[in-house]
Amino acid sequence: MWTFPQDSAFAHDGPFARANLIVETFAQFFGPFPYRKLAHVESSTRFGGMENSSAIFYTERGYESRRMGEGLVVHETAHQWFGDAVTEYDWHHIWLSEGYATYLAALFYELIGEPERFASSMAASKQRYMQSDDVHRAVIDTAEKSLFGLLNRNSYQKGGLILHTLRMHVGDSMFFGSMRAFYETFRDSTATSADLARIVSEHAGEDLSWFFEQWLLQPGYPKLDASWDYGDGILIVEVQQTQQSEWGTYRLNIPVVVETASGERRTVVIDMRGRSVIQRFTEFENEPSAVTIDPHGLLLAEITQSAQRR
Repeated sequence: MWTFPQDSAFAHDGPFARANLIVETFAQFFGPFPYRKLAHVESSTRFGGMENSSAIFYTERGYESRRMGEGLVVHETAHQWFGDAVTEYDWHHIWLSEGYATYLAALFYELIGEPERFASSMAASKQRYMQSDDVHRAVIDTAEKSLFGLLNRNSYQKGGLILHTLRMHVGDSMFFGSMRAFYETFRDSTATSADLARIVSEHAGEDLSWFFEQWLLQPGYPKLDASWDYGDGILIVEVQQTQQSEWGTYRLNIPVVVETASGERRTVVIDMRGRSVIQRFTEFENEPSAVTIDPHGLLLAEITQSAQRR
């Protein structure tokens, strides 16, 4: 760690206190650290952080103001794997760098046993993306010719949310296995989104090209209107996609938590493949007291749910 003398105590006890743990955690889940050393350098870079391979530069303004946080260190360290060792072949695939670093900056906290911080970080990403003007553009936006025009909330926040959506679809074992394979296959080289789709499909044992096409080539996100009813021992959940037609229709796995007055709590999944779906569940003998769509709020969607039965 390299700082100006007056900033060394702040850096050591503050944002860099767990710098070694960050590297160790990512190495465990994604593969060995790709370089001989990693230096964290206070500098005059105009960016908050610049992920140079093996020597990350951070702006001196963050040190002087004492406002620099650990999250920036996690983000820039994650780039050593995704962005530096594995680099996007074309700038239009920059989400393979910035989306990864954004997601890993949140994921780090889940991996070390701080799930609340992971959840709050993901919720912040979702809010920042949905409130931006970038929702009307696709992540892979070939009409945009400026690099800095591509450094937007699609590449960062939506990119990170897409990775978590992928993880929810394939499960933790397949997700982390495919991420490690992606890193090992393209380490010290370049890759495209199609390369990632191929690696993940091979690990999952299913063609997931549709997943990447809808999230990367369609603008926007799903807007869901959900309701439920119960009768004769059957729980009926209805979900409709209400987003504007220009955003297209999304195929989704929607988690639903069902609770009964007796204390039973069970999670079921709705496989949505069109504008609307009505799914019936017969495994609930007791009438539900609550049915919650996406209870943790991690689905990349805006959800409106009826508070009461229809």
